Amino acid sequence: MRRILVIIIGLVFLSNLVSAQMSSSNGEVISPHGHIRVLLVFVEIVYPDGDKFPPGVNSEWKAGQYPEWANSLFEVSPGADPNALVSRFYRESSLGNFWVSGDILIDPDHPGRPFQFESTGRITPATIMKDAWEKGFTTLHSLPADSFDLWEDGKAGQVKLLKKAGEVLSFDHVMFIVRNSTYPSNLGGYASAGTIGRDVLTDTYSVFATNNISPLHILLHEFNHLLFGGNNQHCCGGNHIGSGPQMFLSFQGGWGMMGSANKSLLTCNAYDRFKLGWKPESNKYQISARDTLGFERLADFSPEDSVFDVMLVLRDFVTTGDAVRIKLPYLPDDEFPQYLWIENHTTQSMNGSPFDVFQYQYLDCIDNAAPGLYAYIQVSHEKTEGKSIFIGYADFIRPLPASGMYDVQWGDTMVQNPWCVNNAINYPFIRKEKFANPLSGNNVAEIMALDLNDDGVIGEKEKRLMDIEKIGSSYEYNLPYLGETEFAFNSSYKTSISIDDNPSAVNVLTLVNDDKDILNSGKPNNRVIYLNGISIEIIAENCPSPGDFLIRVRTNDHLVENDVRWCAPEIILPDMPEEYDLVIDKKVDLTIDFGQTPTRMDSVLVYEGRKYFTSPTYFRIMPGAKILMKKKARIILRNKSVLHIMEGAEIIMEDGAAIVPKDSSKVVNEGFIREVD
Repeated sequence: MRRILVIIIGLVFLSNLVSAQMSSSNGEVISPHGHIRVLLVFVEIVYPDGDKFPPGVNSEWKAGQYPEWANSLFEVSPGADPNALVSRFYRESSLGNFWVSGDILIDPDHPGRPFQFESTGRITPATIMKDAWEKGFTTLHSLPADSFDLWEDGKAGQVKLLKKAGEVLSFDHVMFIVRNSTYPSNLGGYASAGTIGRDVLTDTYSVFATNNISPLHILLHEFNHLLFGGNNQHCCGGNHIGSGPQMFLSFQGGWGMMGSANKSLLTCNAYDRFKLGWKPESNKYQISARDTLGFERLADFSPEDSVFDVMLVLRDFVTTGDAVRIKLPYLPDDEFPQYLWIENHTTQSMNGSPFDVFQYQYLDCIDNAAPGLYAYIQVSHEKTEGKSIFIGYADFIRPLPASGMYDVQWGDTMVQNPWCVNNAINYPFIRKEKFANPLSGNNVAEIMALDLNDDGVIGEKEKRLMDIEKIGSSYEYNLPYLGETEFAFNSSYKTSISIDDNPSAVNVLTLVNDDKDILNSGKPNNRVIYLNGISIEIIAENCPSPGDFLIRVRTNDHLVENDVRWCAPEIILPDMPEEYDLVIDKKVDLTIDFGQTPTRMDSVLVYEGRKYFTSPTYFRIMPGAKILMKKKARIILRNKSVLHIMEGAEIIMEDGAAIVPKDSSKVVNEGFIREVD
């Protein structure tokens, strides 16, 4: 019996994934290498009582006609510079490793219109294909049927083989796009890794619905499931209620091939290319950048293996594949590994890519994507070989926009978005610098988890969009969760990610959940923030060539030279290779405070009349770790925070430096505090 994969409006159910010699670069169902040709079928539902969704005056898909965008999706055959959007997306994302072409199946009786299907709202793909086959297989460009059957139906993660002559015809992928459907609903869809029926065989097929515009985004998302796997691969703005267990309380936005309605940039990301084995043919390394002489340099770093301080050139990510990955150090082996990624998106203004833009930036109300470095953290999902390549929890990539992390505040009066994308009514959010929280706060690319019904538990459905921002007494209706100019690190806004920046280059807190705390807050969750010396700094922009960034990447930057507020249930300063593991510069305040952002789903703590879904911060200085506080530097403890100097740890205080406990905070000193001139 064939194994069946079904994806319904983004839902995927997978089975029997365990197999020998598995590699994610072989794809789950479809090979992400070589060429596949899609058979595209346009269908129009004919209702008994007339059109259920009559087209508007300016409709892009009028009744009885092909949509205006019918020929804009696929090139008929591979070519050097595809213009059709689906073909271009995969050629661009794969750096030339994967080509997706397609042609339209024609109704021989009525070649000028889509297939007509009489029903009350949904199609039966098997019936349509059987009727079309019996009438005589005809495509727009007169391609033979076997040109859509280039591959054998392979096993998950194993090498996919080209079809041998004489084997039974089974179309590699048939894609149905339906006008005026009730299931799937408008701009929804599903995909299946199985045959349509017994009369006409398929390896895979998909169904998408639209009443008007091209369903490009859901089309790509569902097709990508056939490359990456099931719902547990949802990320980057593609996760949603009902997807199954996810890594974070808040739904994540960002960009990547498994993004969907809530993604910002429309491109792939470097993790996608890493997972599918996409790199330029001339490159030696899967993850690489260039050194200052222009030679390829491995850019996949593990600070626990060695201390490093290197200069790298990041060229445009979309066209070259350049990226940096850093494994975040000091996380215990029995917790999820985490990786910090950096990409240089020069955006459409420089690289010409129609995908290196924010999803809705063609509208006046949405910010344009700015050229610069874009950052995110990948949690787990690091395996590319073996039996575990398709397992793991969803929503595993967290964007790190340059605009930073905050204990987000909310206005108490709902306001209506009067004109941007929709006219939704929502509470406005507020970002205040005094509530900056780089270690455990929310960023605007998230759909924030809150106890909206005030029952003491944060359920999966309790999420709020950060779409309307209150700044002073005015409102900005620019939907920043779908992208804001300040996502990018560049010389005109923010130039570094380091220990005293917002965001910081530390690990993030995870909480695997699915309307409940799946692991009871236990391991392999990451429930502690481990400080480190990682820093990424922009040294020069447009250097050595236009669009390039010269950056410094190092693991020995322990200097806090800006006032900073740290909050998390537990923060650990490990003993690192350098003499001092934390250096607080002259007259700088390091504030250890009680964060307001939820870090758990329940166990409400009431403090000063307010409910918190987190704990006061416990800052632990590990044995052997040393802090240098320069002249007049201060560590300020606020709101029941604790500074624990463990046995063998040391704080050295220059003249005028001070540790200042406030608001029932305290210092537990089992180590050494020394004052020096």
